[in-house]
Amino acid sequence: MCSCNLYLNDELVMEDVILVEKKDNKIIAVDLFGDRKEFEGEIKKIDLNNNKIIIG
Repeated sequence: MCSCNLYLNDELVMEDVILVEKKDNKIIAVDLFGDRKEFEGEIKKIDLNNNKIIIG
């Protein structure tokens, strides 16, 4: 299974993210344990080589 770390600008805000969903102006992220967080903004970059998702 592949998971990524989620960064808000350059700050790590969530680890082991397995699902990212965009709804309106919100980004919903879910980790391996089923914990869910919502963020406002846009997805700026997805770097699967380094397991990073950057939002802002």
